[in-house]
Amino acid sequence: MVFTYKEKRKYRFIDFRFPTDTHAAEYLASAELRSEFETKNLIRSFLIPPGVQGYDHQFFHHWIDNGDITQMIETNEYARRLFRNEGWEGLTWILDLLPDWPQHAIGALDAFIRAHTLYLSDDRIWGLCDAVSIIRHKYLLSSNPRDILNDVSSRDFEFLIAALFRRQKYHAKVTKQSRDGGADIICSSLDTPIKQKVLVECKHHTGTIGVEVIRKLAGVVSETGATSGWVVTSSKFSLPAVEFASATGRIQLLDYKALNLKFNEYFGARWSECLPSLISEEQRNQVKHAAKVS
Repeated sequence: MVFTYKEKRKYRFIDFRFPTDTHAAEYLASAELRSEFETKNLIRSFLIPPGVQGYDHQFFHHWIDNGDITQMIETNEYARRLFRNEGWEGLTWILDLLPDWPQHAIGALDAFIRAHTLYLSDDRIWGLCDAVSIIRHKYLLSSNPRDILNDVSSRDFEFLIAALFRRQKYHAKVTKQSRDGGADIICSSLDTPIKQKVLVECKHHTGTIGVEVIRKLAGVVSETGATSGWVVTSSKFSLPAVEFASATGRIQLLDYKALNLKFNEYFGARWSECLPSLISEEQRNQVKHAAKVS
């Protein structure tokens, strides 16, 4: 699929969505390889532009004909904008969330669709859903080679994982290297009705992580009364390790493939370029918390 600017097109066609599922699948399969410039241009063409669209007048005249216009203006922001001939406020601002906050961009589009489903044409809804798919494939599902973490020390890897849990609404305490508490990181939930204590074990290795590590953390979780435990690695887990963790029901595993997706979601697609600042910021957070406690 090749993006063609409007002034160079020979024919008119709907350009705010993928024409077919085949076109969508073809583009999304190579989304990770597309340039930032091309990707944003395509997303922009799928977003609702500011102003009044052709079908908006149909709603407005329908409300007038039925005598509902006054009530709609009082209760509906969309109707109020139409009355002022302003129409849509536009969605292109979500492009400013990319590439660093793709999940927020998707959340904004999901909320917009939810709020305006009754007033959007099917093609417009499909176009916005296509924009979500592009964002997801380009920024959330993009892969980064594992050796990006080669220059990160084991201790800094712990700070990086603590930063990840902090972004997921946990208070994360990196323990001393003497491993106070039986884990590398002790997390407590911030936004749950019942406080959850989560123990995190970090394994920054190139080799496969065996079942012994999972057994050990499972024992610590049970002894300390923690809610659950996580083993996070920059490599991968053996099959026995995966099977044992699944059998416990309380131990979660995060290998590099899954960790990359988490980093994309919470740190943005350019996380590999920001490793020093992410680690440094978390180190400062740990120092601030230690100062408050003391």
